[in-house]
Amino acid sequence: MSNQRFFCLRGFMKSGTNWLGSLLSSHETISVVGEFHWQEVVRKFNENLANLPVYRSEKAKENARRNFEHMVRKCVSAMAEKSATVVGERTPHTIIPIPIRNVPHISIIRDGRDVLVSRAFHLYNQATVHRLFDRIPEMGETHQKFKQDPWYFRKHPEQLLCHEVMVRESMAWWREHLQRDEQAVKLYPKLKIRFVRYEDLHRDTQGEREKLFEFLGVDPSKAARITGDLKPGFKKERPSEFLRKGAVGDWRNYFTEETKSWFKQEAGEPLIQYGYETSMDW
Repeated sequence: MSNQRFFCLRGFMKSGTNWLGSLLSSHETISVVGEFHWQEVVRKFNENLANLPVYRSEKAKENARRNFEHMVRKCVSAMAEKSATVVGERTPHTIIPIPIRNVPHISIIRDGRDVLVSRAFHLYNQATVHRLFDRIPEMGETHQKFKQDPWYFRKHPEQLLCHEVMVRESMAWWREHLQRDEQAVKLYPKLKIRFVRYEDLHRDTQGEREKLFEFLGVDPSKAARITGDLKPGFKKERPSEFLRKGAVGDWRNYFTEETKSWFKQEAGEPLIQYGYETSMDW
């Protein structure tokens, strides 16, 4: 581990962190592993540093931080390829709280409308682990139809995003994620952060990958060719799998006027702020 460098890979859920991690791992010196979800541990650790008497001195705080970060590095390194000299810790989450200070951060951003579609399919494929189905019984009824026919939403696209609470909560969460990453940039102006758009990565996978390799300080020529699952999207949709479609603009197939209204109320402004739309007239 002594000769390894580390970085963090972040992004909102269903924004392409898995794909981006695989693209980066295609370099002969890089290994991206996850999902560790250190955020709750780091949040509590920081609270303890601020409040417990044992950490009264700055020296004690710094010693604790260094030991904690050493533990994080060891955990991540143990899961990475042994030959890797650059190791990425991948978790779909905000940049803060930061588990390892002073390392590069890459965060992927995706159109919230496509995120919503992808998350909806993810929910219906993982229904037993989400409390939403207890809170919204109607989603359970829709889930049964999906279980009986994996192509149910292709035949009834208006049904995918018909549950208002799910749409609103998902997009409020996406909006807050973007806001927290904006906050991270302001709080840590010296932290090396590189944002990449899912859509740009889709459009020019080779070029965007090379930029990220340069950001991480590795030679782009030492990466594998972009083939198979490293390519953007899939030739055939896989509605019952974790990696379903990987398309850009798929939201147009599922949004109703009602869905648009809910989305605009919760997260319409970020779409404009991040250049996905120029106005609310979409």
